[in-house]
Order: sequence, then structure tokens, then C-alpha cells
Amino acid sequence: NEDGVNPEIVDSYEVGLKADWNDNFRTNVTLFSLDHKDRQYVGIGEGSSATDLLQVLRNVAATSAKGLEAEVTYVASDYLTFNLAYGYIDEKIEKNNSVPPLIGLANTPSQTVNLSANYVIESDIGDFTMNAGYYHRGDYLLFETSTLLKQEAYGLINVSINWQSVEGDWYASLHGKNLTDEEYLVGGYDFVGVADDGSLLPGLGGDLTLIGYYGDPRTIHLTVGYRF
Repeated sequence: NEDGVNPEIVDSYEVGLKADWNDNFRTNVTLFSLDHKDRQYVGIGEGSSATDLLQVLRNVAATSAKGLEAEVTYVASDYLTFNLAYGYIDEKIEKNNSVPPLIGLANTPSQTVNLSANYVIESDIGDFTMNAGYYHRGDYLLFETSTLLKQEAYGLINVSINWQSVEGDWYASLHGKNLTDEEYLVGGYDFVGVADDGSLLPGLGGDLTLIGYYGDPRTIHLTVGYRF
């Protein structure tokens, strides 16, 4: 029988502050730290002889991370509001005996920024709410042991306008997402190896699957409805 593995252990600590500085300005800031021990990856175990090494699931890695999350809301007027969300994380590999070795944490950009503005227009036919936003995400790996599927930093611009009639029965919305038509990876499969010259090698079972999935391209979406 093969040796089992121990459960993974995560020690997480957070400290935060929520504050309304006045009627217009609100902040929410959180500092965090986590230690992820006994991470389960394929590792090398002893075989029946000194030259016979087995690749089996083992507790072979440990990682740590620290960072902050901040949210800021500023109400400029009864009609105009700004929102900012910022995230920062500094990750580190503390133990690295997996096969292949860890390179970094998956889907963990060091920085993210989300900035948006909302503006309300009142009229005789109902209220219009307009929103414009920009989302930035830093570089990240899709898999922790490979750089074949790596996404460079990118930014998305989204806008929308929503309308509701005075009576509240009719409504409509127009959304434009990813207006600059950015291409960005959100998932995939990586079952290949890499030779010293950079060429691809078959992975486990002779698999040569290397597939990346992308987020939605530029999309325009219109909704019109009536509430009975």
C-alpha cells in the first residue's frame, strides 16, 4: 500500500478597519497573511531499489502570502459616486519538492484595480443610471508548475446605462463589456512537458494536450422589459 498524505493546513490572519470619515467618504482596508503548509503535489518517493524512484502524491510544498485589500467610496453629490477597489498580494514559495517544481501560485496577480463611477440622471420619463468602469489585473500563471499558459497584465473597460420608468414597470439596460476587445486567458489544460530546447514533450500517458480558454470578447447587450 502507498503511504497516505496529511491534510493541507492553512493558517490565516486578518486585521481590518472600516470607517465613514464623513457623509461622503468611506474606506474599508484589510491586511492579511496566510501560511499554506503540507501542500499536496506529486513528489519523489523511494522505490524497491536505490535507482527506482516513485512519483506519488505527497506533502511536498509550502507557500505563504501577505497583502492588503482596500475599498474606497466617494459620494461626490446626490447623483455622482466613485468606487475604487485595490488588491495587493506578495506570495512566496517556502518549500518546493514537487515534480515538476512550483513556479508560483496560480491565478494570483500581484495587483488588481477596479475603478468605477456611477451617475444618475432624473427625468420626466424616469431615472437613468450610467456606469463606467476600468478593471486591471496583473500578470498571473494559470498553472503553478508551468509558464506555458501565462497571462500578461491587462485592463478591461465596461460601460452601461440603465433606465426605469417613473411608474417602475418599464425598464431597459444597455451594457458594453470589454470595449477594447482585450484577449485574456481564464482557464485551460496543460498536460505536456518542455524539453531543454523549449519544444513540447508528451506528458503523463503520452498526452500532448495544451489548451487555453479566453474571456469574453467585446460584447454589447440590450435588455428591455416590463413588470406586471
